[in-house]
Amino acid sequence: MLRNKRSANLWGLGAIFLASTITPFAVAQIAAPETVESAPIATDAFAIGGIGPAEGALPTSLWHNSDPQTLEYLLGYMPTRPISPSIGKAMRRTLLSSGTKPSGASPSLGGHKLLALARAGFVEEARDVASLATAGRSDLTVAEADATISLLNGDSEAACRRGSSLNGGREALFWVRLRAFCYARAGELDAFDLTMNLLRERGALAGGDEALLLSVAGAEPKVIPPVTTAIQYAAAKSAGLALDAGAIANAEGGVLSAILNDDEADTGLRIEAAEQAVAMGAVEIASLKRLFDGITFEVAELGTAVDVAKARPQDITLDALLYQSITAMSAPEFIRDKAQRISFALGRAKSFHRAYSLSLLYADDIVALEGVLVTPEEASNFALARMAVGDSVGAGRWLSAMIGANESVAALPEPLGLDFIDRVNLLSHLDPQTAARIARGAGVSLLTDEPTHVSSVSAHEDPSVTARILVAAFDAVAGEKPGQASLAALAASAGKARANGEVEMVVVGEGLNAAGMPELRRLHEFERAWAATFSSTGMTDEASSGGASQDEAGMVPRVKPRAN
Repeated sequence: MLRNKRSANLWGLGAIFLASTITPFAVAQIAAPETVESAPIATDAFAIGGIGPAEGALPTSLWHNSDPQTLEYLLGYMPTRPISPSIGKAMRRTLLSSGTKPSGASPSLGGHKLLALARAGFVEEARDVASLATAGRSDLTVAEADATISLLNGDSEAACRRGSSLNGGREALFWVRLRAFCYARAGELDAFDLTMNLLRERGALAGGDEALLLSVAGAEPKVIPPVTTAIQYAAAKSAGLALDAGAIANAEGGVLSAILNDDEADTGLRIEAAEQAVAMGAVEIASLKRLFDGITFEVAELGTAVDVAKARPQDITLDALLYQSITAMSAPEFIRDKAQRISFALGRAKSFHRAYSLSLLYADDIVALEGVLVTPEEASNFALARMAVGDSVGAGRWLSAMIGANESVAALPEPLGLDFIDRVNLLSHLDPQTAARIARGAGVSLLTDEPTHVSSVSAHEDPSVTARILVAAFDAVAGEKPGQASLAALAASAGKARANGEVEMVVVGEGLNAAGMPELRRLHEFERAWAATFSSTGMTDEASSGGASQDEAGMVPRVKPRAN
């Protein structure tokens, strides 16, 4: 067989040789391979993306003609706690879009992008992009991003190794703070004391830095300090401190994502972190669903979920209990009870982040409820939940259901009538035409001259920062630079002064428009207006005594959503 195979191969080769010598023209008859266009594989973190067009990626030319120094400046002012879900979504769509980096850009531009993503809560996305980047590994900003990602992923050892491997730039405050943490963690107390003194001399122990770093060295704090940054969270975790919702009230998005993904963290803390992160646009609602599904409750608690929730109005873990009890109500005969229970769950929220995340949690269920008999109170809750996902048409139907066949706000009790007017005014931020039509039909007027809740952002404390952002925004609009326009909008949204930033508000809106994301501008304005209703009424989850929803038992008037 080997001989036959060898003979066959030789015969084949001979035939090819014979054909090539006798009929050379036959070669010319064979079509040449088609030229395949290819682009160089991006190796820099700034050029590498993580989403495609179907997920809202901006065009690959988003950085065309932009000045790298302008981009780096804007990246230095990215929000670490996006002020609305839409701002977080705009950040994701911009920084996770693939695009050729501007000519002359240094590797630090990619580091600033990774750092902005990680600090805002897109930790996994930043890690994925960093793992694909091969250029600029020695850049200090890239190194800081790597260390931050490691801290947020619970790998303090890797972060400490990254810091100790630096060849220069170790005097930067981030690295000095990290060294103090690493010395304390390793029990090198003399080196820790020297480093802490250095930080004190430089006035660089901000917020809860000192108490948290000292706790790693063994000094238990009298009061749990607030946790904001990745180093502070790593210190609290290393010291075994029991954090509560108050401690993470101002935590960066990356810290909230880290807590959500920490299986050892307190369940209530994980829920609080998750709901905050969802309302920043940094975490998908699927992550909250997985968290809720993974919590174990007693069968008796599931059977009496509403009673349990009423008895413990401030217990945030009962958001998960109600969710599990609602998802179990899959039979058609439970649809009316399910509607009632969803409304009750939504009504427990007394903060924007909780109300928003719960609205997304029950979004599909509420769509399935159209056509079900509901009370005006329930219709009001469902209308707001549909606005949260940008469904102005669905929200309009539920608002119409609040009034019922009378088609007049006068048919409602006064509190519900005022509630209806507030809802219609909120809808006007999202869809002015639908809101105006519903208002006319109900015999009420929209507040066109002076909205009840002004959708504003905070100003930057330094006016020169606002000025530079404004110049970058003008340049982006004039030069058709969508990526830069988006970064200007994001930077404008990150002010922390007490004063309202009227200029910043304009930059946010026009920047999102110029970046090709006008739908996010509308959503952002609605979200800010909705968030203002909680602060203006003093309603917070901490001070809440529970929702005032209808009891599940008892006869109540019901109306039915109608198609408009």
